[in-house]
Amino acid sequence: MFRFHPQSDRIRTAHRRLADAYARKPGAQVPVVDPGVRPRVDVKKAFEDFDVMLEHAVAWANALAATDNDWPPMLDTYCTVPMVPEAFGCKVLFREGFDATALPALGDVSGVWSLKPKRPEDTPTIRRMFEWTDYAQRKLGTEVPFWSLDIQGAFGVAAQIVDPLQLLAACVTQPKAVHHLCRMVNDYWVEVMQKHLASMEHPGFPGRNFPSISENVGICISDDTPLIMLSPEMYREFAFPYNAEIGRVFGGLHIHSCGNYRHNLDNLLELPNVRSIQLHAGVGEFPLPETADEGCAFNRARRRIAYLMDANPICRGGAYRDRPREHYEDYVLPRLKSADLTGCILQSCGACESLPGPDAAIRWTRAQLAGH
Repeated sequence: MFRFHPQSDRIRTAHRRLADAYARKPGAQVPVVDPGVRPRVDVKKAFEDFDVMLEHAVAWANALAATDNDWPPMLDTYCTVPMVPEAFGCKVLFREGFDATALPALGDVSGVWSLKPKRPEDTPTIRRMFEWTDYAQRKLGTEVPFWSLDIQGAFGVAAQIVDPLQLLAACVTQPKAVHHLCRMVNDYWVEVMQKHLASMEHPGFPGRNFPSISENVGICISDDTPLIMLSPEMYREFAFPYNAEIGRVFGGLHIHSCGNYRHNLDNLLELPNVRSIQLHAGVGEFPLPETADEGCAFNRARRRIAYLMDANPICRGGAYRDRPREHYEDYVLPRLKSADLTGCILQSCGACESLPGPDAAIRWTRAQLAGH
């Protein structure tokens, strides 16, 4: 089924470049990655039929291996967004063309005191994940690593269990109830993640959202909701303690968030064992400083931790929405190259009329970094 050798020189080179970046090795070559070759799959059909999921996972691994990519082949896993909410009573919703989501189980935060989550093995989406990894390992062996799950941050999960507007109001009116729910969610996620990692003979780290390697460099937390919606002070109270615990338990944190979370970036830098962040660079989402000399959170971050930088039509803004190459030429690359690139992992600019296909985009992006 695989059309590549998992220990080929090309794949080993990709692993080495990523390991150097996550370790912030001075002078190492910047990895240029492109997950855009990942084929779409009907999520509901993939949950219901392992052969559909297997075909999808193998196709993505083959596509990654077929490009001049510093994103090594991975075996895909299911989207984690609805898993823990389902254990706390949320209904999972499958919509064509989208990842599965969860509908709130509670309209009022006062109901959290009586919540009792199902065991992981009694929660359909979580149980299905364990069944999938077992099935895939039996069918495919263990040479190709899994794209390990990302933990959904405790506050973000709480905002799925309770109506999010009610939860935000409760941060002021019923903070003890909010903390009670976040504590239950975080404890549950630690249990699920430890079982998940133990179930795989070859997990990839840090896992979903990031290009991953076999070396245990820590795990990913997806923390969009609190990073975007909470003030720095509120984040310190209602999100930071639980993410800090994840960092201590798993030895390394890699933070994913969409959107503009610059106001909370300094909070992330204080988390125990934080190793990297992901950001969608551009005026439409996460604006970059013009130079490395500006006294801003991103410049502080890139001097301390690794960072995965990518771009998409939204973050490019109106002027560059359909011009990915020019967006990199005019905006991203000049701002990046104003500083040392230690710890940078750069997604390619993306295919376009002048760069047809992922290989052309990867090679062009890599060429722009030559000699820096």
